Amino acid sequence: MELTDEEKTKPYAKYYYKKLAPIPEDVIKAINSGPISPKLALLFENKNDLFNPGYHAVETGYCTMPDNSYYVAVLTKMPGVTGEMLDWWFTWQALENLRYKIWYPGHHLGISVKGREQLTDTKLSYCERYWNNPQYPVEDVGIGVDTLSINFIPPKDFGFDTSRFKEANVATIVCAIVGSETKKTQHTYMCHFVRNIEDGVEMRSRFWIGRTLKVKFASENSFINRIINTQLMRRLVIPKGTGYSMAMHCAQEYNNLAEILPDLYKEYSRA
Repeated sequence: MELTDEEKTKPYAKYYYKKLAPIPEDVIKAINSGPISPKLALLFENKNDLFNPGYHAVETGYCTMPDNSYYVAVLTKMPGVTGEMLDWWFTWQALENLRYKIWYPGHHLGISVKGREQLTDTKLSYCERYWNNPQYPVEDVGIGVDTLSINFIPPKDFGFDTSRFKEANVATIVCAIVGSETKKTQHTYMCHFVRNIEDGVEMRSRFWIGRTLKVKFASENSFINRIINTQLMRRLVIPKGTGYSMAMHCAQEYNNLAEILPDLYKEYSRA
């Protein structure tokens, strides 16, 4: 997709034409080796295990769970990046289509946000600007173009024990509930657990896709929402290959972000 004439005049348009950062070979190998055992998946209710030292048995992989939901994990090393940079990114990128496009050219197509005033309020911290302020990205994660609804929420509201941040060397945790704005559905719980390492940060992404499916125009206990949260309906509703596609998409977009973010932050975070 070609940029508009106006977009081409922006100084950061150069990132759109930049070759995508490579995905590390170990990450590609882990994803391409096929589904992991569901027994190795981190259950949503055990997400605080991410605070424990070291790594899980699987840091990059995907699988279909027994209830036909999907689990995805991706590890991304981000040298030269800080937690503050990432929190800033989630405010800056949502204000303009081009900013979102340069994140993953060809797959990120546009974006809008519910509250621009909140997102640009310098009296708020970066987190407070994007928390509970839904963003509506237009993207293709490998299963077709859709306009998503991403509601970022505080880690505490997601169920994380925030008292453990210091002991686990946490830089930031980005948490969200994701759905389709087009279809008015909610389908994914997502977090990016980011901890400081010697030369930057590492992002441990986790997706629980289809864990709780919801049609937004119906109550949680409605017949339609009860029926879609069954093993059979998950198989019918969630596109086949979602786990693999999401793992590859996540690996590519965040490795690319790791490469461009330090320069973007240095040049535009004080603007």
